[in-house]
Amino acid sequence: MGIQVALAVVVLIVAALFFRSFMETRDTDPGFRREGVLLAAYDLAGRNSTQATNRAFADRLLKRVRALSSVESAAIASSVPLDIHGLPSRVFTVEGRARTEAGFDQALTNTVTPGYFTVMGIPLRAGIDFADLQDTAVPPQAIVNEAFVRRYLDGLEPLGRVLQARGRTFVITGIVQNSLYNAFGEPPTPIIYFSYRDNPSALGEIHVRTRPGAETTLAPEVRRVVRELDPELPVFNVRTLTDHVGTNLVFRRVPARMFAVLGPLLLMLASIGIYAVVAYSVALRRTEIGVRLALGATAGRVVSQVVGENLGVIVVGAMTGWFIAFIVALDFIPDGHVDVPVFAGVPAIFLLVAAIACWLPARNATRTDPWVALRQE
Repeated sequence: MGIQVALAVVVLIVAALFFRSFMETRDTDPGFRREGVLLAAYDLAGRNSTQATNRAFADRLLKRVRALSSVESAAIASSVPLDIHGLPSRVFTVEGRARTEAGFDQALTNTVTPGYFTVMGIPLRAGIDFADLQDTAVPPQAIVNEAFVRRYLDGLEPLGRVLQARGRTFVITGIVQNSLYNAFGEPPTPIIYFSYRDNPSALGEIHVRTRPGAETTLAPEVRRVVRELDPELPVFNVRTLTDHVGTNLVFRRVPARMFAVLGPLLLMLASIGIYAVVAYSVALRRTEIGVRLALGATAGRVVSQVVGENLGVIVVGAMTGWFIAFIVALDFIPDGHVDVPVFAGVPAIFLLVAAIACWLPARNATRTDPWVALRQE
């Protein structure tokens, strides 16, 4: 019974941790507005595309999409945050930063058009947005986030600073708020946004903002606009940003839902197992209990003794399972933060259920007439 209890406590704590993690993650602010954004992808690769044709197509596409009556803003990016494939990272050097350790400075990257931060609802903390796609007079630009400034430019003025990456030189023109990029629960991560004007890609992710709830109604309009620009260019992977973020949550949602079902079921099975063991033990001691009751022992004292003896084993098993779960949690939780409500609440609930499972057969045994128990012996 002690081993059963230990295993049950381990699984119940893990189940509670998964469920709590999913619930907290679902309500986490990703740093951008997920509601009201439609996503759609296109790919000009294999169509004799060049940087010039890619840039021109993106410019014409955005002008047509922004002209739609229900569209508030639109942009194109090379990647979408919280994608299961993750954002690419780049090695870079930045003016004024002297590395004292070995290795290279790296940051996540995304290539976006002007207006991207407006579409995503990511506040611009300082500086300006990217120049227009057709503005060739402005030198190559980059925008970084607050985590980038904190890690690589602490104490230095970021705006106007020269950054080198991809074999080119860029000028930092803006700083944006941190947001999530690869996964929920990640620490603040540095990112560099490059201008789509400076490196237009054949693959584009169209971002269209409208009022929340009306995203899906825009899909036919976006397809029509692309078809009018290029009848043979397919539009694929059409989805809302909310659905896209939900895909990232699938690896948390599945185990959370599974454990939400298995947890109560396991608790019920463990309580049945404890009840069966205690009931069998009490049945073997029926004569002893009858003698004690005949000699004047109270039913409450007999019940307390039976429950206490079995709870001792259960507590030892529960503490063993709790300790195993605690050690595993410390190894797997990145910041070492332990969920106190889970580690305190699960054993408390389990011990309460176990106490009831011990009390029921003990109470039933004391209701037997002691003379009947003695005659049966």
